[in-house]
Amino acid sequence: MGNVYRKREVSLTVSGTDYRIPLVGQVTRFNAAQFGQKQVFGDVSKDDELLTSTYVPIADQTGGIGVYDAEEGVHDDRSFFSTAELGVKGHLLLPPLVTTTTNPGVTEPGIGVEYNNLMYWAYADKVHSWSEGSTTWGSSIKTLTANPTDVIVHKDKKYWACETDFDRYDGSAWTDGATLGTAQPCRYFTEWDGKLFSLDNDGQLDYTIDEGETWITSAKSDLPPGSFTSLFVYRDLSGNFIIHLGTKIGLFTLNFDSALWIETDLEMPFHDVAARGSDRWYDAAYVPNGGSITRYKAPGSLEMTPVGPDLDYGLPGKYRGNIIKVIPGQSHLFALIDATSALAKTTYLASYNHAYGNVSIHDKLGFSAVLKSDSLGDRIGRWSVVYLSGSTARPARDAVITTADGQYRLWFAADDRVQYISLKLTKTNPLEDADHEYALTGVHETSWFDANRASVSKVGARVNGHMSDTSSTEYVKIYYGTDYDDDTYTLLTSTTFSDGQVDADGDFEFQFASFAGIAFSAIRFKVEHYRGTSSTKVSPDLHWLRLSYMKVLEPRPGFRARLDCTRDYRMRTAETLLSTLEIAEGTKSLMAFQFNDSDTHYVRLLSREGQETHGREQEGIFDAVFVAP
Repeated sequence: MGNVYRKREVSLTVSGTDYRIPLVGQVTRFNAAQFGQKQVFGDVSKDDELLTSTYVPIADQTGGIGVYDAEEGVHDDRSFFSTAELGVKGHLLLPPLVTTTTNPGVTEPGIGVEYNNLMYWAYADKVHSWSEGSTTWGSSIKTLTANPTDVIVHKDKKYWACETDFDRYDGSAWTDGATLGTAQPCRYFTEWDGKLFSLDNDGQLDYTIDEGETWITSAKSDLPPGSFTSLFVYRDLSGNFIIHLGTKIGLFTLNFDSALWIETDLEMPFHDVAARGSDRWYDAAYVPNGGSITRYKAPGSLEMTPVGPDLDYGLPGKYRGNIIKVIPGQSHLFALIDATSALAKTTYLASYNHAYGNVSIHDKLGFSAVLKSDSLGDRIGRWSVVYLSGSTARPARDAVITTADGQYRLWFAADDRVQYISLKLTKTNPLEDADHEYALTGVHETSWFDANRASVSKVGARVNGHMSDTSSTEYVKIYYGTDYDDDTYTLLTSTTFSDGQVDADGDFEFQFASFAGIAFSAIRFKVEHYRGTSSTKVSPDLHWLRLSYMKVLEPRPGFRARLDCTRDYRMRTAETLLSTLEIAEGTKSLMAFQFNDSDTHYVRLLSREGQETHGREQEGIFDAVFVAP
């Protein structure tokens, strides 16, 4: 395309031919990159501003954790990770208080049980009882045969499984299998049809009908020794309760009359903790496998549904680990996660009969945690955190829900200590419970938000929200991060909250970068909750948080020009110039457009409006609009 030598003309290349068309006035440049107009149904709201958009990352968070990238309108009730209380819509609160008990010795706590309204816990092979009055574990009341692997209460007696034998306690005296008649190897217990069943490390199932004095042989598994991870009772397809055996390759059921283990459809890749700590909760069995959980619902037609905290994005990498037990509660299902061990696993046979080939599963390093879910019905994957250990914590071992001493609690062993959380028999809004106790701190991280347009730049203008129940010691701090930098957060401050502590009730507002705004493609927020030490029954309450931002498109040049096609110009007739514009309107390729000596733009003729003369002469003056893609 040749240079333009005359001021009052434009050059337009159509179908490979350069046409010069005279101008009336000057070419007007404008930005052609524009969003469509917003559509409002019903009455307008604060979110219907023409240029500024809003997003509410925190209001209803009851959908739980596990979403890394939020899709607006789909994940509005979800977050990435949080230790805050998420169960109350419109209220983000401190997590429940976790009470840590004193270790009575130098060994790690193992497993615990409630018996005769008292709490007992085994520290290695030493059994200790809990004193609610002094809030301490007493001295050892029994040295067991070995470190126990399971414990059960059967017909008012307590049985501890100790590998080579069991120890039994009737409330006043201790005995063991060898003393009663013969030593009974046992790793797991369960109770069914009035009988006490014992499974040993070799897969031999026996049962007693006389409280451990004699044992009757039942089914023997043909899996290798050490393949067994749980023993519990759940329904079969006919709705009858039967014994289920969890193994490192999946789930089996007992045919009692034939003394046989029957493989179910729930097969798993070989894993040291597959099916460990499985149990039933209401109408289904919940079977862990590594960091996942399968809801196994047998009566009628078999249903197997993934419901674990690994759904969607799952837990952050440093918090991922093995679910070693599920604990059924009245209103929630709890999961105990141990992420402290790093087992050097490579490739395993995926099932006993090699049905799935070879599969590799690697355990993760990280923290230990207690999670809870109310995933009943279609509410799948609604997990939240009730306890998170430090990064150097010792392993998690066991958890149990009891009503010992008249206190409904979740007890769990982690980081060399037995700890507990108070529970409620019914779902209760903590704000309506004057006795609810809160932890000292909590952290809530929202999902990444990109306005469902990852490629479009945005400018954050401000963040506002609403707080209640604040004080000089009860407050929140709010941070933001941008563009998928998972390690960097910036504290929001203002003249009112110069230290970032939002410690006043009511609405609050932060302007990004002192009103200059911040550019981002994606953004997320972190909220830290704090309370003082004078009372455990108070929590700052964040009701909602709203981001105001503008979407920014990359500029696209557009040009308005009044073109004179009323006269012959540069050896072309007015009729030719007019037909050139008609051809340009219909061309399906971009055209080179130039109106000065330096810049060439590739454009489409978007529109032309003007008046044409009538009769034999074909000429006119047109207002043309050219836009670049």
